[in-house]
Amino acid sequence: MKSISRHCPRCKQYAALELHDQTSLNCPRCSARWGRVATLKEIFDSCPVCQCRQFYISKDFNQLLGCLVMLVGIALVPFTYGLSLPVFALFDWLLARRVESLINCYKCGSEFRGFKEETNRFKPFLHHVGLKYDKYR
Repeated sequence: MKSISRHCPRCKQYAALELHDQTSLNCPRCSARWGRVATLKEIFDSCPVCQCRQFYISKDFNQLLGCLVMLVGIALVPFTYGLSLPVFALFDWLLARRVESLINCYKCGSEFRGFKEETNRFKPFLHHVGLKYDKYR
């Protein structure tokens, strides 16, 4: 299933919409108009919400959970003589590898899920590009 998720600028709620060709993007809670998808093949030519042409990939993984795994490994260091760090780092790495990637828009922060075949087109987040779009969020 291909979908778009974002925080609605009007009601400030996080919402997800299933995407199809000729989809009108409206918030499911307040009906605010976000944009329109003409065809799914051309969705990454420009963001259907803000018309930005720059996207990045990230893992659809709770970063707080990843940090918690590493904190538990760090807390166990005195009892395991440091062996817990590589074990928990390996566990974190294996967990992150199993998680699907998603595509994000730099400007509006929209998250596109289900586009596995498109992820090789984009790079991970680049801070110097992200700084350019900080003023829009």
